[in-house]
Amino acid sequence: MESKAAMPEEGQTSGKRGTRRFWVLEGASFICGAAVMVLEMTGSRVVAPYIGTSLVVWTSLIGVIMASLSVGYWLGGAAADLRPDRRVLARVVLAAAVLTAVSALLANPLLVFLSRLDSVYFAAIVAALALFAPPSLLLGMVSPFIARLAMRSVGSSGATIGRFSALSSAGSILGTFLGGFILIPLFASGTILLLLAAALAAVGWALYGSMWRKAGLLAAGFLALSGGTVVWGTPMTPPGDHIDTRYNHIWVAEREYPNGRRARYLMTASVKEGAQSIIYVDNPEELVSDYTKFYDLAFHYNPGARRLLMLGGGGYCVPRHLLASRVDAQRLPTFSMDVVELDPGVTAAARKYFSLKDSPALAIHHEDARIFLNRAAKEPTRRGKYDAVFADVFGSWYSIPFHLATVEAAQAMSDLLTPEGVLISNVISSIQGRRSGVLQGIYAALTKVFPKVLIFPATFSSPSYAQSRQNIMLVAFKSEAAPPSPPYSPDITRLLSHIWTRPFVPSVPAFTDAFAPVENYALQE
Repeated sequence: MESKAAMPEEGQTSGKRGTRRFWVLEGASFICGAAVMVLEMTGSRVVAPYIGTSLVVWTSLIGVIMASLSVGYWLGGAAADLRPDRRVLARVVLAAAVLTAVSALLANPLLVFLSRLDSVYFAAIVAALALFAPPSLLLGMVSPFIARLAMRSVGSSGATIGRFSALSSAGSILGTFLGGFILIPLFASGTILLLLAAALAAVGWALYGSMWRKAGLLAAGFLALSGGTVVWGTPMTPPGDHIDTRYNHIWVAEREYPNGRRARYLMTASVKEGAQSIIYVDNPEELVSDYTKFYDLAFHYNPGARRLLMLGGGGYCVPRHLLASRVDAQRLPTFSMDVVELDPGVTAAARKYFSLKDSPALAIHHEDARIFLNRAAKEPTRRGKYDAVFADVFGSWYSIPFHLATVEAAQAMSDLLTPEGVLISNVISSIQGRRSGVLQGIYAALTKVFPKVLIFPATFSSPSYAQSRQNIMLVAFKSEAAPPSPPYSPDITRLLSHIWTRPFVPSVPAFTDAFAPVENYALQE
């Protein structure tokens, strides 16, 4: 039985005129598909200075946006059946443009409020619901609405739906690469959202057809607003310098301490998660953060240490301190150090704001630390062994690269050490109580590989503070033999006084590549 041709409905055209204007629907499907992914990727950068960039934030964004799209698909299909008019679709797209612009303009006050909440889960979900669910829902309505408008007959419905689904998916692919490779590295997050709003307004204008004047004015307004933000920026983030890189949102800010000294901070997570690196503006070589001073223990336990590896560059505070303090009579460094930093943008910020200078003793590698370890372990003859490995890879107390906290990662680091080598790793956790799961899992992983592991609470050494979240330095030894005990300097004596002498038996299984639920333990309260 032959299917009957569908009659043109309200808002549709037939014949050659309809064919000529059919490309508008195809273009709208493609651009709206791209908009969804740009919105999702930019959303992570919008919330980063306030809530962080952890797995919790990404899960909340993806889950809320996917749920919003699902509701949008259902509503869009129902609306299209009720009134299959292209002008209705145009209003939906223009509304998505308005809500995207509103998200850009209202993000700052909302996120400032949410950053004060104790629950990261609640803050991340509310932020995603308030800022990105409304435009995502409207963008979800576009795909089924367009398929309904483009439907010519029941017999070709499958091909029509398939074609527009492919266009929307192709747009999403483009949006992913456009957002990650071009927009985020080049523009502020607020500017991207307003540019996205302008693009959606232009799509709505094209869909309106005969009502082009009203829609054109709206699109022009969005374009002017977006153009202004490209030049002047948007007040979406806290005071300070903000840099969007391929991997991070970097925030550099300053504050004055009670002693009158001014400190500069580098952060790649939220305000409440603390700073990755801190320097005194008047003396960049002086270590400010207490935990960074514990890396000097490597030279106490292995006095002959000359070849060093540091995983995680950040503001390069430790390398810069060693370049200033570990020198011979000619002021030349007495060591060489490989620093592995994932983000070239972080290194660039360290050069601009944290007085990082080039040195023959310093070799910087921009790649994932685990990839570096895996490759270096396979070519020990060419690369050589290290006398000490420093690990400082936590983005915050709950932004943890799990693949560097496992038994397999510990084995890769051990393979790169000389027989007298020492590993010193910074862990943000507590020693006892519900917040100690991260430390227990990492400690258990290290003891699977290293015969001796010591614990140094960097801030508090009293057992009464054992349940406080803090920087904890784990010192692991390649050799079972007791390390030498050279004469203690006052600084070393002070560091050694922090050693944890009470029993520590982890109840959490050692983290492995197959199972390392670091966020689950980190977010325990």
